Amino acid sequence: MKKLAFVLLFGFSSLFAFEELNIDNFDQKISEGNVIVDFYAVWWSSCEVLGQNLHTYYTSKNPNVKIYKVNIDEQKALIKKYKVRIVPDMIYFKDSKQVLKTLGVKSVKELEELEKKYF
Repeated sequence: MKKLAFVLLFGFSSLFAFEELNIDNFDQKISEGNVIVDFYAVWWSSCEVLGQNLHTYYTSKNPNVKIYKVNIDEQKALIKKYKVRIVPDMIYFKDSKQVLKTLGVKSVKELEELEKKYF
């Protein structure tokens, strides 16, 4: 029972391990460098799995890659602007220019491969 509680707590907390973006700070945060933005929903289990994978990936990623999150239930203007229709949806930016949009859960290995390919 304790193990299950720990897993659930870790999974839930991983959703909030990264800075949340909103319409007011989005453009500034993606303006420089390599950025991954994870569009997610707190109620969707696939987003929780991706959140856990992002958290694991974060510990070994290139320090020049920043990761942010956007809650689709709170940021409708960003959802519309970036045409997010399915979550999880990640968009990769390089110096504010979108270089990749990817849907679905990615493993840690896939995240590492995408980093090498696009950054």
